[in-house]
Amino acid sequence: MKKTILAASMLSVLSSTAFAATYQLTELPRHQNSKNTFISDVNEAGDVIGAASYLFDIPIDVSYIDFEDSLITSSYDRYVDGLDIIGEKPSFTLDDIKNGAADTNSDAKGFMVSFLSGQDGNAEYQKLSDRIALNLTATSADEFILFDTVTDFSASYSRSVSNYPTSITEDGVIAGWGSAPYRKEVFIKEGEDDTTYFVRDWPSRGLVISPNGDKTILEPEIDTYGGTSMVTDIIKMDNGNYVAVGSSSVSIPVNRQENYDDNCDGVDEPENVCAWGYLRGSFYNTEAYQWELDANYNVLAKTKLGLGIIRQDDEKDAFGSVAMAVNKNGIAVGYSHARNKEDDGRYAYVQAGYFKDGQFTRIHEHETYSQGGKAIDINDNDILIGNYFEQYGNTVIEQSSFYYDVANKTYTTIPTFFSGSQTTVRDINNNGLIIGQAEIEKTTSVPKYEAFLYQIGAETVININDLLPCKAADGSDFPYIIAEATKVTDSAEIYAIATKTVERRDRLGKVMKDSEGEIEYEAVAVPVLLTPVAGGTQEACPPPEAEEYERQSASFGFLSLLALPLMWFRRRKL
Repeated sequence: MKKTILAASMLSVLSSTAFAATYQLTELPRHQNSKNTFISDVNEAGDVIGAASYLFDIPIDVSYIDFEDSLITSSYDRYVDGLDIIGEKPSFTLDDIKNGAADTNSDAKGFMVSFLSGQDGNAEYQKLSDRIALNLTATSADEFILFDTVTDFSASYSRSVSNYPTSITEDGVIAGWGSAPYRKEVFIKEGEDDTTYFVRDWPSRGLVISPNGDKTILEPEIDTYGGTSMVTDIIKMDNGNYVAVGSSSVSIPVNRQENYDDNCDGVDEPENVCAWGYLRGSFYNTEAYQWELDANYNVLAKTKLGLGIIRQDDEKDAFGSVAMAVNKNGIAVGYSHARNKEDDGRYAYVQAGYFKDGQFTRIHEHETYSQGGKAIDINDNDILIGNYFEQYGNTVIEQSSFYYDVANKTYTTIPTFFSGSQTTVRDINNNGLIIGQAEIEKTTSVPKYEAFLYQIGAETVININDLLPCKAADGSDFPYIIAEATKVTDSAEIYAIATKTVERRDRLGKVMKDSEGEIEYEAVAVPVLLTPVAGGTQEACPPPEAEEYERQSASFGFLSLLALPLMWFRRRKL
């Protein structure tokens, strides 16, 4: 029967009774003005922070747009041609949008969101960010603001900022990072028409938010042209102070400064627009960074944690390192640019490691320059986890997950569902339980992933879906598939992201119907809590029979969530 072998294998490797039972699933509140709700982090008290994506009714500013410009007219023509192929007609014209149709017509809204997304690198068009930060309670998922501001044209938030809540302490202090909101500026050049540009003050800032909502911005070491800082983790120390880690801009490479000086003179475009173009890339040298705050959230100290490479005379590119997590022993983990030996060239991709006493220690030697890795979490027993990958260009072709014992300097590859299964770890608790997601099949055009659970020292990983009630053929009895496990507490509660089929909604949030008037449905991401049930009974599900996923020595993969958008950058957050 489906779960019998799995349950037996878990009992053979675990001394506790946490997994001898099934898990009970509780769906957590979803954000009501978006499609997808995600979990970023949870503390042991059950306080949950997260994010929502695919927002309904994003405000669109059309006041500055020349609707006769070829950029938008050609985009609309392609849209109409696409509808014609499937025998449909557009429900709006560009003149309709000019007169406000994007506020009332969901097709027009969707067109404008798509068009503006395609102009992300063009400073002459409105900038949109389809993601907000959330506090999840027992009854609601409520937005909290990092840096966004209310606009004049809509009397609502600009939705132009990045929002990444990343960590929450045991007493409810939240850390994260985001970007400054965009604003319009008119550039006047003699003899030419005035041009409207969208500009912002800086690309990223880390911040800490107290339980009562007070914000402390964690400034970068240098803020020339804006600077960057981000916070990926925060913990409360035994002395009552807080330690936050992430990264900060620390200097500007010579070639980047020369390019800026040669091109950003304010003659043909505003200087801050030119700077924005450069800052979208790797403009700064960055370094893993730590901020220490007192009990009143005042910054006491700022510390560079280390960089895994020493610049050679002929190297002019930007170097960087990032701390992703920190434990109470003061060890931070993350990744850095590095080289194999002192006289070697720099690895093409960042290397996983840990930061201690101002030094970055790489934890795994790679055979080729196309291999890299990121350490993403560490428990208080100094066991860290991360993901190892092989990449060519922008394509990751292999990925596996690992854990590393800092004290014993041992690196261990985590088992996979099957040979070649792609895996990504997300979190580890203080009892050595590791969670994440892994590829379950390779026969589909879009890789399919489900959540897994692993105990350090075990020979197998467990598909978390095998510990839940059976799903009926029509999905009515148990409508969830656990796609990614995000957080595991010390009491073995698992917070996860599940896919669930719900009524399909358009860009205005209205339920969609097909040509025959029938309601359409779609899969969305929902947050769930999985609670172990001591003494629970494993269900005997219909075929296929249970599989025991055997340990594999070197299998790899990359992140997906049943085609839903997530960021691998965060260990249990983005």
